[in-house]
Amino acid sequence: MGKGKSITIEVEEDIYGQLEAIAQKQGSKLEDDVAEAIESYIERMRGYSNDPFFRIGKAGKSRLGDLAKAHDEYLYGRK
Repeated sequence: MGKGKSITIEVEEDIYGQLEAIAQKQGSKLEDDVAEAIESYIERMRGYSNDPFFRIGKAGKSRLGDLAKAHDEYLYGRK
């Protein structure tokens, strides 16, 4: 991994213990495993922002009279 920023987080003791056990079992560094988990989380969140379902505007603002009936078409396009 390249040079990056340092962060400090606080987790419950049992969570820390589990993370430590996983790192030890895998022969990896706890810091690397946490950084990998954060990267995975970021990728998952990016996926949500690209999903049409999660890009729906505010309720009642669509001005589409048939939205309840044709919601799949508006979300995912015509099939």
